[in-house]
This record gives sequence, structure tokens and C-alpha cells, in this order.
Amino acid sequence: MGESQENYQKGIIEEASPDALFITLNRAVFDANKDLASFLAILASIPKVILDVQDSHPTAKLYTTIGFSSDFWDFLKFSAKPKKLIKFQAIHNAKVSMPATDADMLLHIRSERHDVNYKLALTLYALLQPYLTLDEMVKGFRYLDSRDLTGFVDGTENPQGEERKSVALVADDAAAFNQGSYIHLQKYHHDLAHWQRFSLQQQEDSYGRSKQENIEYSAVDKASCAHTKRSAIKDQQGQSVEILRHSLPFGDLKHSGLLFASYAASPDNFNLILANMCQVDDQEAIDSILQVTEAVTGHAFFTPNLRWFENII
Repeated sequence: MGESQENYQKGIIEEASPDALFITLNRAVFDANKDLASFLAILASIPKVILDVQDSHPTAKLYTTIGFSSDFWDFLKFSAKPKKLIKFQAIHNAKVSMPATDADMLLHIRSERHDVNYKLALTLYALLQPYLTLDEMVKGFRYLDSRDLTGFVDGTENPQGEERKSVALVADDAAAFNQGSYIHLQKYHHDLAHWQRFSLQQQEDSYGRSKQENIEYSAVDKASCAHTKRSAIKDQQGQSVEILRHSLPFGDLKHSGLLFASYAASPDNFNLILANMCQVDDQEAIDSILQVTEAVTGHAFFTPNLRWFENII
């Protein structure tokens, strides 16, 4: 593997972790003219800080990705910008709402151990706190055998092996941005009480997949509103529109749901899939799963390659 292929943030590609923190941050008292140089120095130091914690806990399989929103990128006055980095594209129609709540920065920390994730989160937040304030920190966890809280296996359609790189990593931008990735993050609140009133057949029809065995229905047996039909689409060239998912359930006894995390070489992929899920068809239906879950946040970020951090100061 050549050097250019080793330049991505490893948390984009590595296999799923059982525990994650999704931390979104916003500008606090931050004067771009006065504080920019010191903030960029902090950013440049972060990959080394992460590496030190990884080295301290080598069996934890610790990975972190760092992303920035379109507005924050502009605020920091970088001379160049990833060509497709824009705000989260909200969707509102008669049936569903997908809000845009863009934060400035994302820390997606994941590993085999929650204590190590939390240790790194504390360390990074201490560095960033003079400039940024906490928007939200959500703890995601693996539920049973990688199932959503609805009881269905999640991430079945994820690319495998080398295909993960071709799906998730930018390859057609300026050198400064190749090997980066476009991230979309949504927090969904599930109405599990409503879901549990569905019969097993209704639940399986909603997904277009069997619940326990995780066997997908044949195309002819799927309703037009089945989740596996709405979320698996093809582009105008007949190619599958793919994303790399790093989603995890979250929850306490009051609120629970899914932190949906999409990584892709282009933001168009996520936007096309989400639009198809929300499209009202001629039977006045949208993706069936959206009957029992509600998006409450919507963020869009770009996660640069590692060399970008070296070159910002």
C-alpha cells in the first residue's frame, strides 16, 4: 500500500466498535482574528494526542475521527475547502421532518472500552474548551449481536474489505482533501412503545427482512415503503449508492434510538438515500421505519486526511 493510501484517519475505515462517543462542539468566545493561530496549533497537535492514548491502551482498538462543518470551515478562513462540503440538507414534507442542526466540529471516538473513550474525550475537550463549547455528547453502544433497539440487525449492507475505502474516502478532490470523508450524523429517537404494538409480520414487512434470521425479502415481496427498498437505491448509471455506516444505538430509560453515522466519498450518496426514504409515493407512504422514529438532529462534516493537520500551521 502506497503512502497516499495511508493518509486517512483510521477511524473512518476500521471495523465497527462496540462503544463510541459522538461529541459535537460549537464556537464559544472565539475571535478568529485573535485566536486562530493558537486554535490551529491545538488542532495540529490532536493526532499526536490520540496516538499517545492509543499507545497507552494498545488492546482497546481506539479510533477517532475529527470533522468540521461548512460554516466552521469558512469561519477559520482556510484558503481552500472540500468542493462538496455544504450544510446538512434538511427535508420537510407533509409526512416527515429531517432537521438541520449543524454543529461546528465532531469528535467520533470509538473503541472496545468505554473508559478509554472517555479518557480521550476528557483529554481532547480540555484542549478545545478555551475555544469551543459542548453541544452534545452521545454514548453509542453495541446492542446484542449488532442490532438496533427495534431488534433488527443494523449495518447489514455495509461494504466490506477494500470496498470500504472506495465507498468512504474522497479520491477526486485536491490533494489536500483526498483520503478525507464526508460525514452525516443524525440522532433518531425511537418510539419503542409504538413499535412493540406492531405484530412480528408488520415489523418484518417494515424492514423487508426477517427479524431473527436477518434474511432479506426478495424484491417482489417487498412493499414500496420497506426500509430495505427505500435505503438501497441506484444512481442514474445503475450503480448502487453506498455509504459506510458507523451507527450505534443509544439510550436510557427515558429516550432511546439510533445515532446514525454515514461516511462517504461524496455527500451526494447520503443525501440521495435520505431523500428516497422521505419521498412520499403515490400511496402516500414514506419509509415505514420513519413511522416509529424521529430525527432530532442533522449534522454534516468533512473529516480531513492526516497530512492536512500537519500542514495547517
